[in-house]
Amino acid sequence: MVGRELSDTSREQRLRAEIVAAGATLARLGLVRGAEGNISARLGGERYLVTPSGWSKGRLVGAELVLCRVAAEPAAGASSEVLAHLLTYRRCPAVAALVHAHPPAVLALATRGAIPDPGLLREGNLLVPRVARVPALAPGTRELAEECAVALSRAPAVVMARHGAITSGDTLRQALQRMEVLELLAQTALSAHGGRP
Repeated sequence: MVGRELSDTSREQRLRAEIVAAGATLARLGLVRGAEGNISARLGGERYLVTPSGWSKGRLVGAELVLCRVAAEPAAGASSEVLAHLLTYRRCPAVAALVHAHPPAVLALATRGAIPDPGLLREGNLLVPRVARVPALAPGTRELAEECAVALSRAPAVVMARHGAITSGDTLRQALQRMEVLELLAQTALSAHGGRP
């Protein structure tokens, strides 16, 4: 029993470190600024870690990540978009991690009524075979969270009108890679058409 507790503790510490590193990557790549965005990852089947509300993703501290349970309402201090994470984990048991960012090219494309086309690049077809769209809904609301959960059950990447994007993965690394590829697809579309989709 003691060995299992140590194993669980070790796994949680490792996951906390991975989330901190993912936040630093998002900030370094300009996919989030300030306190924008959020990241979560499952810790076993019934628990997940999520970034705290109001923290810069480039300056996360592992000890400040919020531990939540899939079967319960979100814990205090969790990201304002935690409902989207919670409802997705409930609807999609295979999803192990979620990354929400505000990638500038994706947002620019969305203002033109378009979303990234996975077919533009080989990486798109491999990592982000489908992209869904969610209409402009108030951030942090259950309505937006429900729309995102439904969309993420159909596609590994979702563009939220006037709000950003969210990607899922079997691992945190995959969810982060999908966000990077989504932005690359949007940049490629904008460049190929002189700034127009």
